[in-house]
Amino acid sequence: MLSRAAPAAGPAALLSLRGLRCGYGQLEVLHGISLEVRRGEIVALLGANGAGKTTAIAAISGLLPATAGAISYGGRDITGLPPDRIVALGVVQVPEGRRIFPGLTVRENLEMGAYLTENRRARAAGIERAFAMFPRLAERRDQPGGTLSGGEQQMLAIARGLMSQPALMLLDEPSLGLAPIVVDAVFDLIREIRAGGITVVLVEQNAQRSLEIADRGYLLETGAMVLEGTGAALLAHQRVRASYLGA
Repeated sequence: MLSRAAPAAGPAALLSLRGLRCGYGQLEVLHGISLEVRRGEIVALLGANGAGKTTAIAAISGLLPATAGAISYGGRDITGLPPDRIVALGVVQVPEGRRIFPGLTVRENLEMGAYLTENRRARAAGIERAFAMFPRLAERRDQPGGTLSGGEQQMLAIARGLMSQPALMLLDEPSLGLAPIVVDAVFDLIREIRAGGITVVLVEQNAQRSLEIADRGYLLETGAMVLEGTGAALLAHQRVRASYLGA
């Protein structure tokens, strides 16, 4: 399915944006965008640099206030909620550039991801789950995060996000700056995260790889939503192929 129209909200929608407008100061970046993410999906958000992808992620996370429109999660209006409340509801962002704490050890970085979990046993169990999922991090548990390779830091950023046991994970450019073999591992990991029951919104410069694993995708251009469809349909679309796939 491929459409230029705004998606209709369905009963299975976990996240929906309706007519969302936001920006920075007097500069409006998103001009009334709408999208829907259904429970259990991987949804790719595509667009050139400056299209508004990271702005959309920041608005969903509560880091950027909406000037118009609405954001709902799990049937609840979360527009205007502070970021910590949104995390507590089960929405976690893994930001572009990883943004780990370089002076803290791997274990301490993971503990920071569980700051809302007061039970010490639950935090410890979460760390052990992270080490089981990321054996390389387990080997480096006492090593400062800033000494890890780029790929290892990305693993740590994702593992830190998983520490709060989210239902929805917002991944912003997870493969940026990584070697091809590490990029393969990152996309395998995204599939694994979804297989574990977590819904994923994926902002990613690698349109080909994103659409290959996405159930659906949206194309954002200069702050407006211009295309929506299945991953396969967008891969085959002439506009996407010409602008983002080098065809």
